[in-house]
Amino acid sequence: MSTAAPDYAFASAFQAPYIPPIRSLMPYALREGTISMAGGYPAQELFDIPGLSEASIQVLGRLGACLQYSNVDGEASLRHQLGRLTEARGLACDPDTELLVTGGSQQALALLARVMLQPGDHAVLENPSFPNSLQALRYTGATVHAVASGPEGIDLDALDALAAEVKPKMVCVVASFSNPCGATLTRQARLRLLDLAVKHRFLIVEDDPYGELRFSGETVPPIAALAQGEQRNWAVYISSMSKTMAPGLRIGWLVGPQAVRRRCVTAKSADDMACPVWIQEIVAQYLDNGSYAKHVPHIRAAYGSRCNALAEALERELPGEVAFSKPEGGMFFWARLTGDIDATRLLPYAIEHEVVYVPGSSFYVEGTQADPYAMRMSFATMNEERIALGIRRLAQALKACEAGAPVSITLPA
Repeated sequence: MSTAAPDYAFASAFQAPYIPPIRSLMPYALREGTISMAGGYPAQELFDIPGLSEASIQVLGRLGACLQYSNVDGEASLRHQLGRLTEARGLACDPDTELLVTGGSQQALALLARVMLQPGDHAVLENPSFPNSLQALRYTGATVHAVASGPEGIDLDALDALAAEVKPKMVCVVASFSNPCGATLTRQARLRLLDLAVKHRFLIVEDDPYGELRFSGETVPPIAALAQGEQRNWAVYISSMSKTMAPGLRIGWLVGPQAVRRRCVTAKSADDMACPVWIQEIVAQYLDNGSYAKHVPHIRAAYGSRCNALAEALERELPGEVAFSKPEGGMFFWARLTGDIDATRLLPYAIEHEVVYVPGSSFYVEGTQADPYAMRMSFATMNEERIALGIRRLAQALKACEAGAPVSITLPA
């Protein structure tokens, strides 16, 4: 016998649970035979199974010590290894007072949002941006504003004007190979962003999951690495092992001013108390073995080849019909249909032709600001042959859509 669900008094942020548009595409993306350019997954065949196995076996030799509760801020072994890795990227920090181990960079952002924001506050995101970042900020009750981002990253003139008006407490950016645009802020833009942070007294949060995946062009240091004097007080750096080691590890980290980090530790203690010791020690051992330093160049080379394959396939199969900016790293192309067909209208035809992408409208802070012709395509999880086949299928789908052919796929509005 069924009964009606109780009328629960949910918190306002959860009265209508958010379901990311990307999630609704996964049943299609995972169908056998389909070529998926939808998910932001790293390539599973590139995981360093031998290196991770070796580190795991080494940690098994001291397993008893890995089964106890951990320090909330992370195991000392991992904090110091991550401190050395962060310093190699140009950002020196004290791993005992400025670095916090988190459950991926998503938890780092959520912790920062929780300790910085509350109803009545304001925060800024790039537009378009990763939907889960938007939700982490909105769940605090703060008002989230969008500043346009393009091939060169966030529009700093627009940010300056908006910050003068709304006084945001946080500005969140993916400065290297952003998701979804693949954009990278130049050194000069990063320096200006630091100046704006001091001028308007907002905390820059740089999310850097893709920075080590540069396969062309010149490396640009993290924003916090460029900070001088007071600027360092207004810059936080977060990163993750998800795209370079494996997302199943759920290991990320945060580097920030001691006062900010200390409050994030308090917030984490109320959240999950600590990341699993066993996993932390495996990651620390993997770094200590030198396996990470040997493995990352392998990923870079593979992704660079796949990025080139996607650019060549688009130029060959869809000349003049899809415009795009080729990234210098990361995992994503931000492309745009140039004709009368928009990305949402084309998608059912693409699915029927066994290729999937994500319409760009899924990534905008406000739907009214979305570019209906934009699409995000990931090249990470397919080899060059599959990429070429996927774009051939996409070209066939576009022809069918333009011809008004019947389509059997119906997607939710």
